Amino acid sequence: MKLNLGAGEWVLEGWKNIDITGENPVDLSIPPWPFKDASASEILASHVLEHFDHYQAVIFLDECKRILKPGGTLHIAVPDMDKFIDCLNAGNWTLLAGYQWRDLNHFMGGDGSEPRPEMRHKYMWCWGSLYYPLSHKFAEVNLRDGPAAFDNPKYAPISLYVDAVKSSQGEE
Repeated sequence: MKLNLGAGEWVLEGWKNIDITGENPVDLSIPPWPFKDASASEILASHVLEHFDHYQAVIFLDECKRILKPGGTLHIAVPDMDKFIDCLNAGNWTLLAGYQWRDLNHFMGGDGSEPRPEMRHKYMWCWGSLYYPLSHKFAEVNLRDGPAAFDNPKYAPISLYVDAVKSSQGEE
């Protein structure tokens, strides 16, 4: 099984697409999720992790590890805080391809103008802040150069892509 967590409108063929709404809704903020231990070969969490505060995000990563089979991969895409800071420091937002939330008070998306609270961002990620919790849970953590075929290309200009591989023995 391959899980696309927080799928929204990014529905992938051959993946079980999971979201808070829809035909089979799952609230990913409430563990344990309704998936068996070691049941997924791959998990995609594309632009979902930033919708949780840091504490909830760590629990989210624990659930991903629980559900992954030994040797399985967690694919993560999040807004890249470093890209936003680089643009702010340069005074040039061109690299973000029109992304609307640039005010540091609403950094990387979701102020009060977003009517759906679950869509507001609650935490900022960069390579270091994502690597640290992943490195304590997974055997291998790798930065990806860009989007893969399963990633939503509309988020490519703002994204940080990371893959985390669960130990083939199932223990970290």
